[in-house]
Parts: sequence; C-alpha cells; structure tokens
Amino acid sequence: MAKKVIVVTGMPGAGKDEFISVAKDLGFADFHMGNTVRKFAMAAGILSTDSGIGDFASSERMEKGRDIWARRTIETIQDSDRTIIDGLRNQEELDYFKSVEGHVFVVAVFANRQTRLERILKRNRPDDVRNLQELIERDNRELSWGIAKAIVLADYLIVNDTTLEHFRDQSLGLLQDISNLS
Repeated sequence: MAKKVIVVTGMPGAGKDEFISVAKDLGFADFHMGNTVRKFAMAAGILSTDSGIGDFASSERMEKGRDIWARRTIETIQDSDRTIIDGLRNQEELDYFKSVEGHVFVVAVFANRQTRLERILKRNRPDDVRNLQELIERDNRELSWGIAKAIVLADYLIVNDTTLEHFRDQSLGLLQDISNLS
C-alpha cells in the first residue's frame, strides 16, 4: 500500500477535528499544526488566548517564512503509512508538505460562520473566540495567511452543515476512498 498523507484545512469550527477523529479510527496517525503553534507560543511566554496565539503565529510567519508551522510540525511526525496533518493555512505550507512527503491529499472542511460560532462556543477551548466579532477577526486573520487559497486548492471538499452523524459518514466514505487510491 502506498503511503497516504492527508492535510486538512478549513476555517475555525468547520469540523476538522471531527474529520480527524474518523481518520484516527481508521488508523491514521494525526498531527496538529495548532499544537505546534501553542507549544512554541508557550515557550515564548505568550498568553493562551485567541489573539495571543494568533498574533504569535502571524509574527512567526512574517519573520521566519509563511511555511514555518509546516516545517516545525513535520519535525514531530513519525513515519507512518497513513498520516493526517491538521491546520493547513496557506500555499507555502502545502508546497512544503509536498516537497517532504511527495503526494499529499488536501481535504477542506466547510461550514458557515454562524454554525462555526455555535460549535466553537460549545467546545470552549481556552484560546478560542468568545463571540461573533472575535470570530470575524479570527477569520480575517486566517484569510490574511492565505487559507482561502488552501481551501480552493483542496483535492476534496466536505460541507459540514447537517448532523454530526452525516458528517462522520461523509468523512468515513472519503477517507476510505483515499485509502483505496494507489
């Protein structure tokens, strides 16, 4: 079986973690670029808030290159036949992953802003947004990083606008299709 590397992109709260949960159930090893950002932010003494982490991620991209988080994340990845990487935010990160991993499948997860806000408020992470205005600011920041282009260039798009069960079924089907590709 050929090595499978899937990179996931999408706006905050779209359902990337649920997609990855399904992938893990199928035996994919998962790695999160956001965890890499938080680890480096903590080491730098950055407050664990949405704006603190986001501003840190932005400044590192400006200072060290738009693919910095891909480069730092790849260092944590152990060799696996089936790998999923969460958090693709721009073309440069995708180009880096392709240069290191060869053929990479990109999956974009989409949900509208109101649905995403409701999900974010329910999950209640310490570094998450707390209201619509903060989500708009976060969306704008991520758009400035190039996420729209990453979403548009995805090999696959899953619209996550119905039930969790339906989304998990869609995700399972897509992951099985990718796994069966040579």
